[in-house]
Amino acid sequence: MRPVLVAMLFVVGPTLGRAQDTAIVINPDSAERTGGLAIEPGELPHAAAEQAVRFFNAATTTRLVGRTSLPLGNEWRGDVAVRNGSVTLGGRLQGNLLVINGDATFDSTAEVTGDVTVLGGTVTRAEGARVGGEVRVYREPLSYRAAGDEIVLARGSRRRLPFFGARKTWTGVEARSTLTIATAGTFNRVEGLPIVLGPEFDWGLRRSVRLHVDALGVARSVGDVGDEPGNLGYLIRTEVRSGEGRGVGAGFRAYSVVAPIERWGLRDAEVGWAGFLFQRDYRDYYFAHGISGRVFARPALPLNISLELARDWEANVVAHDPWTVFRNSDPWRPNPPIDQGHYTTLGGTITLDTRNDREQPTAGWLVRLDVKGSWSDDVSPQSLPVAIRQPIPIDGSYASSRAVLDIRRYTRVSASGRVNLRVLAGGWLGGDPLPLQQRLSIGGPDPLSGYGFRQSACNSHLTDPAFVRSGVAACDRIFVAQAEYRGHLSLHWSYGSSRPEDEAAKSLLSLQGPDLVVFGDAGQAWLVGNGSGRVPSDRLPTIGSWLGDLGLGMDWGGFGVYVAKGVTTGEPVRITVRLDHRF
Repeated sequence: MRPVLVAMLFVVGPTLGRAQDTAIVINPDSAERTGGLAIEPGELPHAAAEQAVRFFNAATTTRLVGRTSLPLGNEWRGDVAVRNGSVTLGGRLQGNLLVINGDATFDSTAEVTGDVTVLGGTVTRAEGARVGGEVRVYREPLSYRAAGDEIVLARGSRRRLPFFGARKTWTGVEARSTLTIATAGTFNRVEGLPIVLGPEFDWGLRRSVRLHVDALGVARSVGDVGDEPGNLGYLIRTEVRSGEGRGVGAGFRAYSVVAPIERWGLRDAEVGWAGFLFQRDYRDYYFAHGISGRVFARPALPLNISLELARDWEANVVAHDPWTVFRNSDPWRPNPPIDQGHYTTLGGTITLDTRNDREQPTAGWLVRLDVKGSWSDDVSPQSLPVAIRQPIPIDGSYASSRAVLDIRRYTRVSASGRVNLRVLAGGWLGGDPLPLQQRLSIGGPDPLSGYGFRQSACNSHLTDPAFVRSGVAACDRIFVAQAEYRGHLSLHWSYGSSRPEDEAAKSLLSLQGPDLVVFGDAGQAWLVGNGSGRVPSDRLPTIGSWLGDLGLGMDWGGFGVYVAKGVTTGEPVRITVRLDHRF
């Protein structure tokens, strides 16, 4: 039995102090290209969490899910609680208002006679808006799970493992500024543990129009990442947004970052933990230095559309030797070379998200389509066998396109049972062959946990040691189908509690029931074209060539242990430890 351990990055380096509000993580902002800015929320005070749960579950509270609006001229009598959605108020609410993991926007005509409490969001009040009681705002989200119409506190793995840093925030009537120094990003074999330092600003320019500016420096903890970037980088982002629910906006980014390849598999944090603990880095990387502009719109509440134009220099980076807890004396897997050059990329993204909960959905759809085309007038391609790809033109005419479609469906089939389905397809769309930094593979530990890392990577014809030892991903296209059944097991055990469902979260000795997960996955990665080992561009690989696995797991609010067995080849049983849901 071969264990595969995947875990989240736990920051252990020296810090200036624990973050009171948030810590910063570097992720792609759009189009899976370069580093964007994401905020990893801190821990909500326990007293505030308990009070919110009691208020939400009270018999006198009206409970709503998703984005909610009370227009001008309308009045609601009684307490209202809204979870997983922003609230826009133009009318009168005669009672108290609680917003869980969403923002609250009050028009000039809005009135709330009681208190307003917002968890995991912000409050925007137009001049003239009236609140009779107190306004309490917590930037940290509430970690909970649904129990029928009620909610209970959850202790997911994302809240058990802290992030560290020092953060100071100054808040005014229409503006907020923050100075942050924090450990950030994903521990990896190229950068080690990156550190970010810099200010963030947020201004309310006018009603429902906000401007956000970030200016962050990035310091890498191991070696230089190349002759040009050294061990320092930066990320500067500006964004102006109009509207809270429906709206439009535009943004600009300048960046000098280490960008991941094949980001769609494991989460950032899981990749970091696997590297820091066990010297297993499940991604490859390249250096990206450039600028981009982006426009986006939300014509309907569940629909987002964005268009981005970027121009950057993409170059090789090498693996270093950052310290790890285990296997520190072993060498890291080399980071494979890419097709270097200046690239101009035009990308579009359409996202439809009707899920009832982004963290732990039990109903709804998530459909995301990414399409992008890239051009280069100075690409310097790696020499690859024609069995893998035809030569890339170097006369300044290089152009290629790629698309990725991710469809997920979440369905509740009983009070405690859910069926989740996912189809992921993507790769080469047209034009010249894809550069190495855009090529694909499939295998374990995600999405096929019954197989080894990059089981299907189309790299068998490569003989260059730089590619062989790195196990480079070289396929043109992938197709993956995943299905799982989740049934909740109610253990209801808590020391000294007569009401375990409500009180277990308050006890130091408590055990909430996990989800029993039964799953199966199937898919394949392949090269496009005619000839041996290739598949025509208008077809999928034959079913007989697909990889498939079956498995069983236990999931405690994101922390899961899964056992899987590949069923199409002679694979051993594999154990995977995850700190997030499979999908």
